Amino acid sequence: MDLLGQSALILTACSFAFGVSILSRNVKNKLYLAFAAVCTLISVWAFSFSLFKIWNYFEFYRFHLLFNLWLSPVTLAFIRFMVRIQDSFSKRLFELSLLTSGFLTFAWLFHYDQKINWILQLIYFSPGFVIIQIFHLMWIDRKLKRGLKRLPKLPTVGFGKRNLIYLGGLLVLITSVMDHVHWEIMSGVIPTLGNIGLSIYLFFLSQAITQQRLLNIGALFSRFVVLLIVALILTGIYTVLVSWIQNSPGLFFLNSFISSFLILALLDPLRTSVRYLTLFLLKKQHQKLYDTLLESQRKLVGVVDLGTLFQAILQTVEQTLQPKKASLFLLRTEGTKFRRVRTLGKEQALGNTPREVLVNHALLQYSLMFYKKGELPILLDQVLENELDRTTSHEQKIQIITLIQDLKALECNLLIPLICSRQILGFVTVSIETPPAPWGSNWGLLSMIYPYFEEAAKTLQNMEVFVRQREKERLATLGEMAAGLAHEIRNPLGAIKGAAQFLDPAIPRPESRFLKIIIEEVDRLNRVVMQFLEYSKPNAFDFKKTDVHVLAQKTIDLLRPSLKPEIFLEFMPSHKNALVLVAPEQIQQVLLNLVQNSIKAAENTAQPSVKVFIDVEGDHAQREVLISVEDNGVGIKKENLDKIFIPFYTTSPSGTGLGLPICQKIIEAHRGRIEVQSEEGRLTRFTVILPYFQDKAVSNERVNSETKSLSH
Repeated sequence: MDLLGQSALILTACSFAFGVSILSRNVKNKLYLAFAAVCTLISVWAFSFSLFKIWNYFEFYRFHLLFNLWLSPVTLAFIRFMVRIQDSFSKRLFELSLLTSGFLTFAWLFHYDQKINWILQLIYFSPGFVIIQIFHLMWIDRKLKRGLKRLPKLPTVGFGKRNLIYLGGLLVLITSVMDHVHWEIMSGVIPTLGNIGLSIYLFFLSQAITQQRLLNIGALFSRFVVLLIVALILTGIYTVLVSWIQNSPGLFFLNSFISSFLILALLDPLRTSVRYLTLFLLKKQHQKLYDTLLESQRKLVGVVDLGTLFQAILQTVEQTLQPKKASLFLLRTEGTKFRRVRTLGKEQALGNTPREVLVNHALLQYSLMFYKKGELPILLDQVLENELDRTTSHEQKIQIITLIQDLKALECNLLIPLICSRQILGFVTVSIETPPAPWGSNWGLLSMIYPYFEEAAKTLQNMEVFVRQREKERLATLGEMAAGLAHEIRNPLGAIKGAAQFLDPAIPRPESRFLKIIIEEVDRLNRVVMQFLEYSKPNAFDFKKTDVHVLAQKTIDLLRPSLKPEIFLEFMPSHKNALVLVAPEQIQQVLLNLVQNSIKAAENTAQPSVKVFIDVEGDHAQREVLISVEDNGVGIKKENLDKIFIPFYTTSPSGTGLGLPICQKIIEAHRGRIEVQSEEGRLTRFTVILPYFQDKAVSNERVNSETKSLSH
């Protein structure tokens, strides 16, 4: 077999391997299926030519011509999926190539290719449809760059360097697919190089397709170099070790094992070396971006203030991506929601961007899935649109449509998560129509800037741990001092009250009213001390399975007799079973405190109203019981919402500022949380959220009976 036949055999093995590799990744992706079909067709096309060169049997060459016929329509279908071209010219070209291939296949079946020369020439040049398509795509690109908009816009995601792909396709078509043109002229040298070039071209295409989410040319080049070096080293080792074996099977097995072991040992060092080389070349190409990221990472060192970190992250986003607007979301302390903490751009440009996002949001879960698979977790709308067009799975289409809508709801098209220890600590939403000018038309450099956000996540985690530990130690020390001080205060208070009572304020004399004031203030101060001691002492609860409806009803019944007639107190139970594992007395204390606060807030309004309602949300393990206390009182000022759970903070002249902190402490000890919503002058709602107690022993009959009784 000559050199051309050997190169065809190499092409056979490479194209078959690339096709199987792509297909094993995702059999529900149209682009993957189309590329696998192209690779399979090229494989059998080259293999039939290799068989012809080995046995010189003409029928093998005829099969080579048959596969040559169908290269055009199969490749055109692949191009349509790859660049998502939908214009009428491309559609007509595909239909014409399909008809031509069908007609020539009919002629091939009846051996007209051996009788009529022009039919044979048509078979030879049938892949010319692909060349026409490539020139058409290049023409569209050129016109688009000149600003003509009445043309189909080609996507940039994953295939930003389209000119390289187009030129590479033309080159391999001319040199390998039309090998008969050069066979007699150059004795097979050019088609031999064409087969090798086609193998390399298919490798780059396979990598571009698998990395189409965000293609990085540097990483692509790195993989090719690693593959090439490993293949050359493997060839050299096997050649050296196997060449002197002769006819000894034992030596062949031993040397094969040694060769395989050496390759596996050298693989990781080779990859590391080539990666450094690639990063060096990439650094030279994008020196300004690299310097910006390096300087941004330096600024992260030593940051101990959250505000400074937030500002640094958004500043880096502005310098590298140049967005229209951006927002930074951070995981809240209770770990259930992300809150928007910083914005970039004009506030009015944010529109209806939500202030909070649930921790189990679909976008974040999808991003985390890519991170766990070792892929880039950045989400881009154009990438999702590509995947939507190319998937054959109905379920996946629905999922991707939902993700695209979620990005629009966040008023962004790019989401960058801040992940550390496989947990999302925050994320950045960015609104940017096209890649920044220095990036060209390729989003691939997002993989270059993402390591900065990983470092920012590590800084955030370390800062949170440091701040929490420092705050914990400070509060522990302060608590010990305050508890000791509280005990010391109670003794003098008892003496003062006893002395005032000994003087008997009931006796009518001028100083009696001052004695009454002393006793009242001592009692008030003693209540503050008692509340503080209760707040500072460790939790020791006796947890029991409890229905919150019962607790809420007891609280309502306890307070109703002392209510003023004009205050309307309403209890609205849930129609669902609401079981929790709690210390009943402690939860009743929380409800009592919240309802009393609502009564005080609403009593001076025209029609004072307090509502207590219960609901159950979520499914299975995520189910939660919500107890809400709502009033139509004066409300809480916006600037005070973040302070109401701080010990001793109060806006009431008679308040101690410990009621709500004690409530929060009790609820957090039950693995729950308290949330507050307030509109000044209209309403205030406190919501206690507790984990639902999963009791499988509760029968449907009991649930139905309770629901029926509550509805009445």
